Amino acid sequence: MQPPTTRHWAVTSRLPSPYLSLLLTLFLGMGAVGRAELRPPSDTASMREKARYFHRDLVDKHLLEGLYVSIVPSVPAGTKLPHTVNEPGNVIHAGVWTGRYLAGVGYWYAATRDPSVRRHAQELLQGLRQLQEVTGKPGLLARGYVRGHGPVQDWERSGADSKEWHQGQEKYADYRWYGDVSVDNLNAVLYGYAIYFDLAATESQKRFIAYDVDRLMNHLLANHCRIIDVDGEVTQYGHVGIDPDPARDEYYKKVYGALLTRTGQQDQPWRPGLRSSLMLLPDLLIADHITGNPRYRALYDTVIARFRSNPDRLRNSGPFSLERLARVNHSSEGQSYEALYNLIRYERDPSLLSVYRGWVQDLWDMNWMEGNSLFSFMSAALLPEYRAPKQPGVTTIATETTPHSEEGLRRAVETLRHFPVDRVFRPVMNSRDTSIERNSFADRFGSKQSAHPLRIDRRPKDNEYEWKGNPYQLDGWLKPNLLSYQPSCDDPLVAWALDGAGRLYRTLDSGVRWEEMNSGLMGARVQAFVPSDRRTFVVYARTDRGSVVTRDGGASWRELPTGEHPPAFPTPRFNTWVQPAGAPATGVEGTRQAVAVSTSSLSGLSFRVGQNEQLERSDDGGRTAAPAMTGWRLPIAHYVFTTPHGVIAGGPAGCYITRDGRTWAELHIWPEQETGAADFLHAYWMGRYYGFVKDTE
Repeated sequence: MQPPTTRHWAVTSRLPSPYLSLLLTLFLGMGAVGRAELRPPSDTASMREKARYFHRDLVDKHLLEGLYVSIVPSVPAGTKLPHTVNEPGNVIHAGVWTGRYLAGVGYWYAATRDPSVRRHAQELLQGLRQLQEVTGKPGLLARGYVRGHGPVQDWERSGADSKEWHQGQEKYADYRWYGDVSVDNLNAVLYGYAIYFDLAATESQKRFIAYDVDRLMNHLLANHCRIIDVDGEVTQYGHVGIDPDPARDEYYKKVYGALLTRTGQQDQPWRPGLRSSLMLLPDLLIADHITGNPRYRALYDTVIARFRSNPDRLRNSGPFSLERLARVNHSSEGQSYEALYNLIRYERDPSLLSVYRGWVQDLWDMNWMEGNSLFSFMSAALLPEYRAPKQPGVTTIATETTPHSEEGLRRAVETLRHFPVDRVFRPVMNSRDTSIERNSFADRFGSKQSAHPLRIDRRPKDNEYEWKGNPYQLDGWLKPNLLSYQPSCDDPLVAWALDGAGRLYRTLDSGVRWEEMNSGLMGARVQAFVPSDRRTFVVYARTDRGSVVTRDGGASWRELPTGEHPPAFPTPRFNTWVQPAGAPATGVEGTRQAVAVSTSSLSGLSFRVGQNEQLERSDDGGRTAAPAMTGWRLPIAHYVFTTPHGVIAGGPAGCYITRDGRTWAELHIWPEQETGAADFLHAYWMGRYYGFVKDTE
């Protein structure tokens, strides 16, 4: 199959990125509003208004030449992010989220018939093609890519060793891409292709999609249903179902030997159930539907014939219980829903449909109460049988035929209504709320969780995609403690801060900006530090590998020379009163001379971490005390320091500074990140298409 080309799309794709973004802005009806004028709506805004804002924010911050980048540095609305090796965002699952977002764009077009949506979708299609071509191996996807040359920030710097980054070649020589693609990346891309192909694609786009689907599936089938990386090896999660060829049985018995031994099947014949190929089956039907090549349907039929009568040992069914609930993997649930959605849409055999719907029912029995918008909309569309809307926005779903369907849909729409506009990863600590009923069983990571789903605006954000997140999770995104905060000996603008993870940070502007200074430590963790009392940028540190010294403020480090002795490392004593003026500068024992705070408003005040993790303030030398955490996100204190900048204190919600003892401002020592809202847009437009969400809401 030759790659389809259309003059219209080819011209657009060759435009430099700034011009392409400008065209997208005009196409989407946003040209009258400048980027600097973009203002986030409130959390109580309509779903329609949120969708409009989220899309503009996605194009600005999260789109790299058609690739959706989920996690990015937190920046103001309207900021355009470049996504280079120096500020890459997280592209490791970019194929997954781009594929799912493409499906959402397909629903968007079907619900609105807006031609600009197709133009936006073409950029996504180009991005997914580039995700193949950047690897230099036909049919092999990369996980993601960024622009530029050199080691990638957070992955190949500061002692990190990430072997899956590669430099593109020839036309992609200016890109750095990440390999080891997994089955979930492949399946999500094919899922997105299928939805967009059926609901929105032009004829030229259908040819474009068919060419790329054929390449992906040719690679898969040529390698016995496995994804083979550029090194010639199967990727870590590159087995896509089970090849039905009996000649491959011994291979699979070796691959899954540990699992077979654990389940007592090591001496039994190789008889995997049909569900073992859940990720392969829809891929074959999608490829058959889109390309028309009969080889894909033929292999699908062979898989069915070989495995359908085998015992289904992977099926997780049974009565609902809190113990079962605690073990749920919501990410795996999402992959199963994604596979079953197109599997049921394309299959016509009633007996197979009965099996597939049974798998959907198992999922629905465990999550109908969670308000997961995507899972609920899929379940309602697939059970008890698949029914497309009479026309986009007009539902044909009879909710009374499926248990909990009406209640599940109500909760799903409520989730979209309460979906937070702020996408920054903020600390959440519901474990302190005694009104939340606990599940007596810990989750699969050993953490406590609630017995009932938490509303989406109360629980911690998922790191990339809300519909795979755990709605019972109590806490998340908590900040590490500060173990020490110390200024330089003679420049009050310069200071260092050490956190509980062993990372040392430096500021040169009184805490406005911070930079991690661990890069020269070759992976060592700092345990304590003390600046020189005579030289501005000399700092001594004790690490888990020995004592070191820097003479340039942390840019480089060396072992402490023989005979050179550092000052005593301070010992934190946060539960004793410290005074901002005329007291030890860091509020710890064993420090050098005092450094007075430059803010006179703090004179006469004392601070400490008191009982029940409360920061206390006293104006009478500690005889009486009162809480002093007004404005903190979570009123929990673990440390307090006095510095030339003011009093610095904090806990799991972050670090704060006060210069008057009463009002606090957050110090952003740790880099802040945010996630996009492709998840909201995927579910919202699906809801609009099926009529679960009205266009006026």
